[in-house]
Amino acid sequence: MECSPGEFLCEEISTAQARPSLIILNQPIADFEVFRRLWKHAGYRLCADGGANRLYDIFVGSKETMRDRYLPSIVHGDLDSLRQDVQDYYRAKGVAISKDPDQYSTDFGKAMHKVLEQDSSTSPQDIIVLGTLAGRVDQGLGLLHEMIREQDEHRGYRLWLVSESNISFLLRPGRSTIHVPLSAGYFTQNVGIIPINGPAVITTSGLEWDVQEWETRMGHQVSTSNHIIEDAVVVTSDEVVLFTVERRADLPQSREMSSSGS
Repeated sequence: MECSPGEFLCEEISTAQARPSLIILNQPIADFEVFRRLWKHAGYRLCADGGANRLYDIFVGSKETMRDRYLPSIVHGDLDSLRQDVQDYYRAKGVAISKDPDQYSTDFGKAMHKVLEQDSSTSPQDIIVLGTLAGRVDQGLGLLHEMIREQDEHRGYRLWLVSESNISFLLRPGRSTIHVPLSAGYFTQNVGIIPINGPAVITTSGLEWDVQEWETRMGHQVSTSNHIIEDAVVVTSDEVVLFTVERRADLPQSREMSSSGS
């Protein structure tokens, strides 16, 4: 597997591959510039229930006139968190509002089902999840649990969790090459490889503290607070591991935001 997590943060949109889907969860959108770039790359944009409130609420003050330029493809969920004013606004703009009353699945699970339902592609697809690992610990761990489940069940899909300061994604067993050139300005050196699905044996290159045939498991030893020193990091693992890299806080501001007076 080869991947370039920074591609979703760049201004240019690749025409060589299918555009990713974007799921907006019911969490504060901390960085408009990051959101704007993810939105620009996405072809299908889904607000998971109260995620529509978060999308609506970022357009306040001088940004309010921009709201109707960021209309999602659909708002989907059990709709118990969706505010009435937000529902009325998006419905009036022609956005689909879809209710799934299932009480045995989460907003994320419902959103994944809807994304998979509308995608007929047979090639590998990327799904960007705009959410958080901050706040309640059980919800953060629950989201990681669901990412593992969904990526295991749907092997043609790659899930990318974009949180307040990180991009996190799962590496399947085998050899993975992650392109993270620091000169591009998207990421800091800080990186971690977490045995999120149980004990794993990993080998790495491109890190300040590389390891060879190294057993990692929670409660024993894990590769956290490591540093990127090469343009590409190579990880070989016998089990699924979580790769997380810190995003720079000073991405260049777009002309759009500069002109909006932000």
